[in-house]
Amino acid sequence: MVTPNSVSSGELVRFFIPTITSLLSSEALSVVDTAVVGRVSAAELAALGPATMLSDSTAYVFFWLNVATTSLFASRLASKGADEAFDILSDALWVALGCGVGLAFALHSFGPAALAAICGSSASESLPAATKYLSIRLLGTPAFMASTVLQAACLGTKDSLSPLFVLLVSGSLNLLLDLHLVIGRGMGIGGAAIATLVAQVAQVLMLAIVVQRKRAKLGAKGGLLLLRGRPTLGRIGAFLGFAGPIFLVLLGKVSCYNAMTLAATTLGVIPLAAHQVLVSVFFLACKFGDAISQTAQAYLPACLGPRSDNDSSRPSSATLVAQKLGGTLFSLSALLGVVVSFVSYLVITRLPGLFTTELAVVRQMGSIGPLIASALLIHPACMCAEGLLLGARDLPFLARVYAGNIAVFLTALLVISRRSLGLSAVWIGLTAFQAVRLMQFGLRALSVGLVRSPRAVRENTR
Repeated sequence: MVTPNSVSSGELVRFFIPTITSLLSSEALSVVDTAVVGRVSAAELAALGPATMLSDSTAYVFFWLNVATTSLFASRLASKGADEAFDILSDALWVALGCGVGLAFALHSFGPAALAAICGSSASESLPAATKYLSIRLLGTPAFMASTVLQAACLGTKDSLSPLFVLLVSGSLNLLLDLHLVIGRGMGIGGAAIATLVAQVAQVLMLAIVVQRKRAKLGAKGGLLLLRGRPTLGRIGAFLGFAGPIFLVLLGKVSCYNAMTLAATTLGVIPLAAHQVLVSVFFLACKFGDAISQTAQAYLPACLGPRSDNDSSRPSSATLVAQKLGGTLFSLSALLGVVVSFVSYLVITRLPGLFTTELAVVRQMGSIGPLIASALLIHPACMCAEGLLLGARDLPFLARVYAGNIAVFLTALLVISRRSLGLSAVWIGLTAFQAVRLMQFGLRALSVGLVRSPRAVRENTR
C-alpha cells in the first residue's frame, strides 16, 4: 500500500493536466460543430440543440462505462495484477459494444419521432436539419462507447498522455473536416455530423493500438482486439452490479440537462439557439471538474488500499493518505472554479461572435452570462467530492441523493416551462442544483473521512 507522502501535489497536477486536455479535446468535437454551423445558419444552430440532446446526451448516459472501468481497472491493477485488470477491460468492451449497437438501433427507430416531439410547433423549422444530423451521428455510437472504455484503461494505469495525444489528433481531424464539409462544400449540419463520425472512428482505432501496446508491456495475456472471448453472465453481472448505481447517477444528470433543453424549445428558435451555445460552453467548461473527478478515481483506490467486501474499515495510514489527496484536490478545485467561471463569462459576453452573428441570439446569451458563471464556479468542487465518493465506492449514497435532487429539479423545470418563465429561470435552476450537490457531497466526504474538516486542518497546522 502507498504511504501518506507518496501522492504529491506535483504528481496529481502532472496527471490532471493531460487528463483535462484530453477531456477538453473530446468535448471540443461538439463545440466545433456548434461554432462552425452557427456561422452558417441560425436555424441549423438551433437544430443542433435537440439533435445533440439525443446523440450526445443519451451517449453520455453510458459514460458509466468509463467511470466503472477506471475505478475497477485501477483497483484490480493495484491489488491483483495486469491479467485481472485486462479481464475487467474485456468485459467492459463487450458491454460497451452491446450498448453502442443497442443505442444506435434505438436512435434510428425512435429518434425522428422524439425530435418531432422535442421541437414541437415553436421550433418546427429546425426539425429537418436536426433529423439529418442525428441520422449520421448515431452511426458512431459503438465507436464512442468503446473509446470511453479504452480511455478509462489508460487512466487506470495513470497514463493520461496517450489519450491526450489521440484526442488531439481526432479533434484536429474533426475541425479540418468541419471547415471543408460545412463551409467549403456547403454541406451544413450534415457535413458537421460526418466530420464528427469520422473523428470518432479514428479515435477508437488509435486508442485500441495504444492499449494493445500497454497490455504487452505489462505482460498480460492477449486476445483479438482486447476481447478475451465471450464473458460469462456472472462476470457481466458483477461488472454491471458495480456500474448500476453509477448509471443511475449519470442518468439523473442527463435527465436534468435534457430537461433544460426541452424547456428551452418551448421558448422559440432564438432562445433555443442561445441555449445551444450556452450548453456547449457549459459542457466544455465542466470538463475541468470531470478531470478532477477522474483524478480522484484513479488515485483513491491505491490510497485506500485493499479492503474486503465485508469490511468497511480502513487503516489509519490509509485514511491519512485519502485525506491528503482530498485536501489537495479540493484546493485545486477552488482555483479552477474561479478561473473557469471567469473565462466562460468573458467568452459568452465578450466573444459571442465565435458562435453566431445573430444579434438577438447574442443579447440572449449575454443575459445568461452571470448565471452560467455562478454554476461553473461551483462545479469543480462538486465533482471533486463526487469523484472521491465514487473512488471510495460510496455508490448507494450517490444514487439516493441523485434520486431526490433530480425529482426536485425536473419539477422546477416543468413549472418554468408551463409558466414560460424564460431562459434565465432555466439557468437559475441549474445553479441551485449545483449548489445543493456541493453541500451534500462535501458533507458526505467529510463524514466518511475522505477529507478533513477546516477546524482539523487549522489545528494540524499550528
